[in-house]
Amino acid sequence: MDISRISSITRPIDQDYPTNRAISIITLVLIFASAGFQVLSGIPTAQALMSGIRAGMSVFLAWALARELDPDNELSAFAAAFFAFAGLLYFPVQGLLASAFILLLIRILNRSTGLPAKNFDSLLILLLSSWLTLKENWIFGTTAAVAFCLDSRLSEPRKQQLFYAGAAALISAFELLRELKTGTLRSGVSENTLLQEHGLFLVILIPAVLFAAHILASRKIKSKGDRNGLPLDPRRVQAAQATALVAALALAALEGWPGVESLLPLWSAMTGIPLFAFLKLIRERI
Repeated sequence: MDISRISSITRPIDQDYPTNRAISIITLVLIFASAGFQVLSGIPTAQALMSGIRAGMSVFLAWALARELDPDNELSAFAAAFFAFAGLLYFPVQGLLASAFILLLIRILNRSTGLPAKNFDSLLILLLSSWLTLKENWIFGTTAAVAFCLDSRLSEPRKQQLFYAGAAALISAFELLRELKTGTLRSGVSENTLLQEHGLFLVILIPAVLFAAHILASRKIKSKGDRNGLPLDPRRVQAAQATALVAALALAALEGWPGVESLLPLWSAMTGIPLFAFLKLIRERI
């Protein structure tokens, strides 16, 4: 089945391209190395393999997110992959659905494939945001609603996205009201409060500020859409970057450390991108 017939945001990993081949090799090596180490530690093979797959996919997602957030610098994605790998040494591998959801949202906004989202893409993101909203946090539905609204207003707007925005907002509001009514609102108003966790505050403040500077610097984009060959719209790229940053900050503020860990690939990307830019600047000066 040709997935491009129903989806316009899929981006196949062309193995003839050196960086794509490199990240594929890195991901596979990490999967089997992680699984093998755990098997030697006495963990059952099936459990070790699943854990290895999650570790490899976490690093891959960091790479993929960085490619979307910094389309003009393909090597910055490997800095993101490095930070994701380093994160695996300190944090347990969380579910990756939240990061995959953010990746799809970014593609709808920046249109890195060169094409607007199709109804299948919008419906898929609505379903993902609904699941994450009901199972994790209402902020996912709100983020989806904002992204759909932006897609309906930026260049070559897709007005039907307002329907999906309304649906995502309703589900998010339903979950928020349900939590308020039952007293189960998941927020950082306890010992996990962001302002109380000074270490967390400093850890995310630095990459957040640096990535915000990267957003402001993304006024000119050289990269072109995969399928139409036309330059990407800088405003759309910046909208995608800002949406990702705000979503990550909101989840960290609401949930503390668990909120950061659930989007570790995204935080790795937002850390690796400005670091790569800084190192690139130093190299050019030298």
